[in-house]
Amino acid sequence: MKKILFITNMYPTDSNPNDGIFIKEQIDHLTKFCKFSYEIFLINSVHKTKLEYFKSVFSISRHINRYRPDIIHIHYGISGFFLLFFKPKAKTFLTLHGSDFNNRGSNYLQVWLSRRIISRVDTVFVQNATMRDNALKYNKSVEILTCGVDTDFFKPEGKKIEQNKKTILFPSSPLRNVKNYPLFLQVIKELKEQYHHKIAIQTLENVNRFQVKQLLNGSDCLLLTSTTEGSPQVIKESLSCGLPVVSVPVGDVAEMVKEVPNCYVSSAHNAKELAKLVDKSFNNGTTGIRESFLLKKHFSSRAITKRLASFYRIDFTESI
Repeated sequence: MKKILFITNMYPTDSNPNDGIFIKEQIDHLTKFCKFSYEIFLINSVHKTKLEYFKSVFSISRHINRYRPDIIHIHYGISGFFLLFFKPKAKTFLTLHGSDFNNRGSNYLQVWLSRRIISRVDTVFVQNATMRDNALKYNKSVEILTCGVDTDFFKPEGKKIEQNKKTILFPSSPLRNVKNYPLFLQVIKELKEQYHHKIAIQTLENVNRFQVKQLLNGSDCLLLTSTTEGSPQVIKESLSCGLPVVSVPVGDVAEMVKEVPNCYVSSAHNAKELAKLVDKSFNNGTTGIRESFLLKKHFSSRAITKRLASFYRIDFTESI
């Protein structure tokens, strides 16, 4: 049985149960269809300091010598910082998630390091075509492989949060600068002043997976205003629940909503255009959203798991 070591700077813990939940879910689906053993090495830089990356160079080396994995899968570019000092014998994969590789100015050093790190792995997984084209400059083995969505869990159910208002969901914490909450608020202002809508705002902050599903089903529209994205998981979850999506042109959102009714991507990060699209979504309902999205089978957790198994060269079966 092959042994896999997952190295990541984000993974659920008792104190932070939502951190990197999509990575845990990807691994959980692997265990559902494939036989292998694994360990998680968490570089807890998010809740401690960036020094954790330097400290990890020594601790990861010891961990690899003890565990002796056949495969190492690194999530997030600078989680592979140790590769700048030594290269393990194990087959090594690295998943870039977006903020680690998409340059937005303030993250320049992180992007600079990620570019050097990915040159030292066997295969790089990225979230969209733009990231693939950029990554190919540093590694010739690059594949688009996003995190899949569990369409059996995320499905239409429940009732609306507000009956007399339109509920718009902000898909993150307002404190995360990359998610661009100020633009979101500008759109809300336009909807109130120019379209005379009564608006209720909900945010995906400090909520568990069941609460996420409840909010997706209880809202009237999800509005994504991020400055940059990879392949935002929340968009897949929204479409799987049949919730209309309006987004700025980031990541692979345009591909996800293509030919999905009543879901729109703006031409720019413009509040007036976004407000117009949100108003349009209010008038056209939810019919056909989930069904159209499900036709894009390559976004499902099962499809992603099958592809990962082929890269790992482990057997994929319908059930274990």
